[in-house]
Amino acid sequence: MLKDLIHSALMFIQDLGVWGILIGLMLEVIPSEIVLSYGGYLVSTGNVSFLGAVIFGTLGCLIQQVFLYWIGRYGGRPFIEKYGKYIHLKMRYINIAEGWFNRYGAGMVFTARFIPVVRQAISIPAGMARMPMPTFLFYTLLGTIPWAVLFVYLGNTLGSNWENIDEYASKYTTPFIIASVTLTVLYVLFKLVRRKKSDTKHGDEGEKNTAHQLKYIGSEYRVLNSLHVKAGGGSQELDHIVIGPNGVFHIDSKHWSGEIVFTSEGVERSKEGHSADPTAQLYRHEHVLKELFRSAKLNPELVGVLCFTHPDSHIVGNSPAFATVKLDRLADLIKTHKSKKPLLTASEVTVIEQLIKENSHSSK
Repeated sequence: MLKDLIHSALMFIQDLGVWGILIGLMLEVIPSEIVLSYGGYLVSTGNVSFLGAVIFGTLGCLIQQVFLYWIGRYGGRPFIEKYGKYIHLKMRYINIAEGWFNRYGAGMVFTARFIPVVRQAISIPAGMARMPMPTFLFYTLLGTIPWAVLFVYLGNTLGSNWENIDEYASKYTTPFIIASVTLTVLYVLFKLVRRKKSDTKHGDEGEKNTAHQLKYIGSEYRVLNSLHVKAGGGSQELDHIVIGPNGVFHIDSKHWSGEIVFTSEGVERSKEGHSADPTAQLYRHEHVLKELFRSAKLNPELVGVLCFTHPDSHIVGNSPAFATVKLDRLADLIKTHKSKKPLLTASEVTVIEQLIKENSHSSK
């Protein structure tokens, strides 16, 4: 049955030429290596040109990765957990890719393209993190073009023997993979060295992950991390403050795993032993910010957000006073929040940012 499906898909590609290559890769009913190799075979028969097969092959791969990026951006972890099995996305690979992306940044979108399994999954956390689309497309193209050229070339070289691509390609793909792993290791080492110099910048792992997520939230927002804010005779350490047209968001990061249950009386003690009330700090943060804004005669929308950053955390219910969210939905929560007060102009956002900076110092 699988053989018949592959045969039908390849006949479809042959009938449509370069457009078939594009659609085959975009949908990836069969692995991209087979489609590209078959495209190379079509080059050898004169059905398509080498350049056409590479260009349309690259575009097909790129479009498919954009689809995965959108799934991460607009569906996030809940979508993958519910529907991932239907589109061959396994959570363990998503978790690996997400961990790499959160730790080492945008460069992983390029280096992971040459590593089996993870090269598809890496687009999901890029979408979750709201990585800017131009940056995502740039790194994806860099990693896709060599792959497309290689398999179209091999398919063209093998001609009618293209079906033996697995056996023939290993001596070419193995150096690719070794080079990619080497490049990844060098990139990770570079990031680790840089991190040592700025490791104290955003506090613990939860705070760092949140700071990374907020990095891509959009130019209309201002993000401040790890500040001691002074007002009303007091001072409070805030993990993150985001200032945008729809308000000022003060965010407290908790790297808690396990089940966190909110009731009308507060948060229950979780199985992981987290007994402290995670909302206590948010009340203190809210007080100091209100005092600061009152002293400057400002009255923006003020929103407290409790963000759980551990991939294995599970939130049941909601805090009656503050928003509760997992990390991959944080940016979406902020951007879709409907302010009950007039929207802030760009100049007002700048004024509030400057006010907070003038009345605070780095806590790290």
